[in-house]
Amino acid sequence: MKSSLVTIIITNLVLYGISESLAQSILSYRSDQPLISFNLRDSTTDPWMLGGGGGANGNLNQMIARDFDDSASIDEEGLDRFIDYLGRENEEIRDLEEEQDFTPTPPIPLTYFQFDRLAGFMCWGFIMGFVQCLWYKFLQIYSKDPKFIEVLRKVLTDQLCFSPVSLFCFFTYGTIVLENGTWEDTKLKLSRIYLKTLIINYSVWFPVQFFNFLIVPRNFQVPFSSSISVLWNCFLSMRNSSS
Repeated sequence: MKSSLVTIIITNLVLYGISESLAQSILSYRSDQPLISFNLRDSTTDPWMLGGGGGANGNLNQMIARDFDDSASIDEEGLDRFIDYLGRENEEIRDLEEEQDFTPTPPIPLTYFQFDRLAGFMCWGFIMGFVQCLWYKFLQIYSKDPKFIEVLRKVLTDQLCFSPVSLFCFFTYGTIVLENGTWEDTKLKLSRIYLKTLIINYSVWFPVQFFNFLIVPRNFQVPFSSSISVLWNCFLSMRNSSS
């Protein structure tokens, strides 16, 4: 029993960490934005570009070169002329922006990996390791029944008793601990997504647990369900954070 508990805890820490990392990666990916954005403009029409040859760039370079080639040093007259030139250029730029209905490209906010959320999710897996070990031990009370009846009773007991409670506890933990929310936030979230998530849970875990209890050897039942729960916990993490 001690060996199985240590195994479950270590397994949960690793698998829950993978689930949360996968969830954050999916949530941070946006198909409508590139991973690295470059704002490339046409050098022939953009007055802000200082390189290149033709158009406004070429005129700007030629005018600067013409202004500074006349004298080796900048005197007061040349400085005044340069200031006047900058004023004319600013007016031309504003006129060009108005003609082209220029709107600057909004910056893309950076997405940071939340290591505190990862640690909190792994802590939840650590707690669930103790609960799962005791729960699967409790389900052995049906071991004296015929095989099919035993499996059916285990699945029904697991899904009708354990799943609703664990799902309720997860959303409570996720809101209060992972998101620093309040009990009012938890009640609001539960009212929005708890019932729908529970229905999805039944559609996924009824067949999975039936196969688990019927086919998988007893010593591997918890690791098997934990492995399947990688994707399920990823879904729960996304569900919790996006609600």
